[in-house]
Amino acid sequence: MSIAREEIFGPVLALIAVDSLEEAIEAANDSDYGLSASIYTQNVGAMLSFIRDMDAGLVRINAETAGVELQAPFGGMKMSSSHSREQGQAAIEFFTAIKTIFVKS
Repeated sequence: MSIAREEIFGPVLALIAVDSLEEAIEAANDSDYGLSASIYTQNVGAMLSFIRDMDAGLVRINAETAGVELQAPFGGMKMSSSHSREQGQAAIEFFTAIKTIFVKS
């Protein structure tokens, strides 16, 4: 379904039935976007697999996908990002252009 493969900002929920965590991660990664992802579980193995395998710039465990602490670098993967981070210490790089100067006298 296109709703599950696009980046939609709004009160929208798409549900896709899967049989395993691996299938869920595969379905979630089958998109050109990867801004934020979340899983609710108490299973440490599932958490670690999700963290390792999810193609998203922000991965949250037992928390919603919206919002992030101000000090936390924020940005996506794939087409969800400028491939930089916009908050926290990483914002310095996001908002700064580096210029190298050499002067020989």
